[in-house]
Formats: sequence, C-alpha cells, structure tokens
Amino acid sequence: MNDHWQDEVSGEQGHGKDHQYNNFIPKQKRPRIPAPTSLLKAAVASITEGIIVCDPNEMILLINPVALAMFEIPSETSYLGRDYNHFLSHYTIYNEDQHPIALAQRSTSEDMQQHNVTINHPSGRKIYVNIRSTPIIDQKKQYKGMIHVFHDMTDLRQKELQYQQSNQSLQSLFSLLTAITYLPAIVDLLPREGKGAFLLPPGMHYIGQQLTNLVHQVLRCRLVMLLSLGAPENHLYYVAMSGLTPEQEQIRRENSGRYTLADFYDEASRAKFYSHEVAIIPYTRIHLPFHDQSNWSALLTLHAPIFIGKNLAGILLIARSNTGNIYTPEEITLAKSVATLITLVIECVNVLNQWNGTHGKALMRQEADQLINEFLYLASHELRTPLTAIIGNIQLAQHRLDVLQCQVKDHPEILVKRIEHIRQPLEQANQSAHLQKQMIQNMLDDVSIQTHTLTLHMRRCDLSQIVQETVKEQQEQTPDHTILLEIISSNKEIPIIADENCIRRVITIFLKNALTYSPKDCPVLTQVSREDSLARVAVHNDGAGIPLQEQEHVWERFYRTQGIAVQHELDLSLGLELYICQAFIEYHHGRVGMQSVPGHGTTFWFTLPVVETSKDEADQSS
Repeated sequence: MNDHWQDEVSGEQGHGKDHQYNNFIPKQKRPRIPAPTSLLKAAVASITEGIIVCDPNEMILLINPVALAMFEIPSETSYLGRDYNHFLSHYTIYNEDQHPIALAQRSTSEDMQQHNVTINHPSGRKIYVNIRSTPIIDQKKQYKGMIHVFHDMTDLRQKELQYQQSNQSLQSLFSLLTAITYLPAIVDLLPREGKGAFLLPPGMHYIGQQLTNLVHQVLRCRLVMLLSLGAPENHLYYVAMSGLTPEQEQIRRENSGRYTLADFYDEASRAKFYSHEVAIIPYTRIHLPFHDQSNWSALLTLHAPIFIGKNLAGILLIARSNTGNIYTPEEITLAKSVATLITLVIECVNVLNQWNGTHGKALMRQEADQLINEFLYLASHELRTPLTAIIGNIQLAQHRLDVLQCQVKDHPEILVKRIEHIRQPLEQANQSAHLQKQMIQNMLDDVSIQTHTLTLHMRRCDLSQIVQETVKEQQEQTPDHTILLEIISSNKEIPIIADENCIRRVITIFLKNALTYSPKDCPVLTQVSREDSLARVAVHNDGAGIPLQEQEHVWERFYRTQGIAVQHELDLSLGLELYICQAFIEYHHGRVGMQSVPGHGTTFWFTLPVVETSKDEADQSS
C-alpha cells in the first residue's frame, strides 16, 4: 500500500486531479488546516488599519494591534467581551464641525456607515480618523455582527490645516498689499483731514484692519488689536481689532478715546513702550478701566510700539494662550515688521493728504510702491535668517535619522517603522520650509527689480543645456506627470549671454505653472527653437486656459488669475512670479509672451538674443 502511494505521487504513474492526489495521502501526513477563527485573527492582525470586530450585541470580539496603538490600549484582553459603545465612551469624539457626537448604534442594514471624526484621548493626544462600520450579514440575511475599520488621517489632516492656515495668511497679506496699491485712490476720495486724534485718519482704518487680520492669521493667536494714541494727553483709541466677538468690539469702540495709556498699563510697561522695546506682558497686568465680562486672564500679550518721528503714536497688541506658548524670535520679528509698516503707512497718508492734482496722484502711486517695497524688503530679510536655520536643522535631523537607520537595520522592524514615522513629518516640514524660502526669494527679487539693484552675473552659456537640465530636475520632482522636450535647432548648442540662474528660474516657474494647471494624464510640452539671431523657449499645458479678460493682466505685479483655482498645492507666489519672469527676460534684452485659448490650454514663451562671435559677447556683456 505504501509503495503504491509513493509510486502514484511520484509523477511517474499518477496524473490524477487534486482530489485524487489527496485521496492517496495518509491522514497522519495530511497538512493541518488552521481553524477559520485563527486565520481570521492572523489576517486582521496583519492589516495596517485599526480593526474592531463585534458580535450582534456590539460586544467586542477582536481588536487588532493597530487599533490597540491607535486607542492607546496595552492589550485587548481587558476589552474583549465589553460593549463597543462603552469602550468609545472613554474618548471624546467630535465631528468635522468640532461638535461632540456619539457614533451610530447597531445597524442591521447592509449599508456601510462612514464618519470623519477627531478623537481626543484621556492622555490628551488627538487623532483624526475615518471610521467605516460595515455589518456582517450571512447568506440567510441574518445580522451577525459589525466590523469597524479606523483609518488614521492625522498627518494628512494636519497638513491640510497647515495649508489652509498658510493660504489664509497669504490671502491676508495679498489683501494688504492690494489695499496699499490702491492707497492713492482711497486717499483721493477722502475729505482732507487735519491732524486729528487718530493714529490713522478714520477713512484709513481699512488698512489697519487688513494689518491686524494678517497678524492674526500668520501667528494664529487669540486676538490682535491696533491701538492709537491721540489728543488729549495720550488717550487710547481702538483703530482695528481681530479675534473679538461683535459684543467685545462694541464695548471697546464705545470706550475708545475715554482713557489714557496710564489707565491701562503700569509705569514699567509704559517705560518699555517709550524705549522702543517690545513688551511681553501677562494680560492680568493690563487694567481695563471699563467693564468687560470676558475672561482674558489666561492670555499672554505682546506689545510692539509704533513711533512717528520721536513720538509714541500707537501699539500693536497681540495675545495668545499663556500655556507655555512663548513668542518666538520670528514672531517678534513679524510684529516689529508690521509696526514698521504701520509707521510707513501713516507717514504716506500724511503726505498724500497734502497733495493735489495729476502730479500729486503720480507721486501717490510712487509712494505706495515704495511703501510695499520697504515692507517686502524688511519682512523677507528678517524672515530669511531664521528660515535658513530651520532648514539647516531639518536637514541635520534627516541626516542623523539616515545614520540611525543604517545602525539599526538588523534590529526589530518596529524600530525601523518608528524611524520612518519620524522621517515623514520632517520631510513635509522640509518641503514647507523650501516653499517659504522661495516666497521670500520672490519678495527679495521684486524689491531688487523695483529699486533697480538687481545684480546679474552674465556669461556665455548654452540655452539648450539649461532647458534640458531644468526639465530633468522638474521631471524628477514630479515623476507622475510627464514633461516632453523638443529641441528644434540645426546646431546642438544655442549660445546666449545670460545669468544662468535667472534663466533657470524663469523656465522653472513656467514648468511649475504648467504642471499645476494641467491634468496629470496630459503631458507638458517644452520646446526650444532657434530662428536666425533669436532663441525661443515655450512651455505648453493642456489645462483649462486663462479667461480672455484676465490675459492682459497676467504679467502685472501682484496679479493672480481669478478664474482658475490652484487645487494641487498652495500658491506662494503672491502674484509676483510671472512679473519677475518678465523683468528677468527684459534685463536680458528678450521678450515674454503668452497664448491661451480657454478650454484648450496655455503656452508661455520667452525669446533671447543668440550670440555667435566674441564681438557679440562683448556687446551683450556691456
């Protein structure tokens, strides 16, 4: 019998089906099939999402390791057989509107229930998860229990909120710059006012409100107020407020100008103001001479004094929760920058109020441009230094993680996973920091262009090679979006005299815009051509195109298209990038242009003069 079984399974004589093969296997030698419960438990344990399985009475049958970690549970034994809803009662759960909710009870339908919620742990930890609850229905349509799947979306949610907050901050900054741009028109409509009690004339409080909104958005603080000192005897006026309820604002407006600075602040605080120092003061040290039912005792305030000449003219007040949230040097710098901008606005308004006529309006526009330039220069320089340090620290931390990962590669897998968990937010922070660095560079370039101080390092270079290298770099950064390159030239080299970094910036901006505004399944086409003494670079995308009424404005300073929403990533250009591209190319004696048909894509192009001889190079260099 045994010999016959061996012959049959050797393949020499037996060619039967699987069931025939199994018939020849002695019972004692047949592989043991795990019980369905063991298979289920092993399968659920390997899933990378949190899983909780309940019986028909919502009693917990199984909790996988990911769910244990997600809910900070040391082991599942203490919760097996417990009521699922009682288990959730240990946590505070909020819906997307941040209202407390109780998740849906047992459902006997076959429909899946889905919730996006924030879960607050007893430890204080907060996670954002997507919960999918699916009933288990057998073949007889009988309800047998429920599977709850928890997908951790905390990192994604934090990034989304960060982008929203950054976008709000940039919108505030953009609104502020737009308001300053229209400053001459606004002042021209105002009645001529004498030197009154206000820091800003009443008609100019819109500018002050934009400033307070900007600081409120950037610092994400509890409240911001712009205070003015005026007659008689340094009485305090509320110019603009952000973060208060309408009732709180009304109380302050009713008491505006009724009390002096000394009624609010002690002598030590006033001394700091008059010494041009930023003062950080607990709100409990500020005395409100009028009745306000709000409890501000838990706030820590920052006061940036505002001077007109040698006189203290006002204060920018910022307040946030006093729970270990100290003000960073970068935040203090921003407060100082805004205080300086307020001073510039005041001086500009005082001068504008004295000007009349066409020549006066031209001077107003010139002063408004100068105002923006000074603020951008100050803000960009002050922010660049700490940002450089932040990027350096992030890169150092990433390097140390690389070294650590090499050292522990033979150690338990969980340690490697924790290192990766640390690496991801570092990489996101690095990307965010570089985006902000690019925004600051745009601001610096804009100031250099406006003040005619842009320095170019001109030399002979190959435009064809510059385009190829830039396309390759962008393709590596966006591997899921194809960039096609076409070079139309009888010569391999297209020689130009240029600042290579400036030309790379222009090509990069054209490519990033094309990649942003076109579907990923539509390649971006980059074309380099030469005709006689001119070289031409064009970047085409098959996006929605630019509305006709906006096309004539795309090269304007601070202009951003309104008809197309940037959905893929945050727009940090401040409406400067295309304006900077035009200036760079014109500095090289070239031209820029754009063709766009709504619904059929857009092409941005530029031309540059080609050089051949040493005489041409000498003429271009001069």
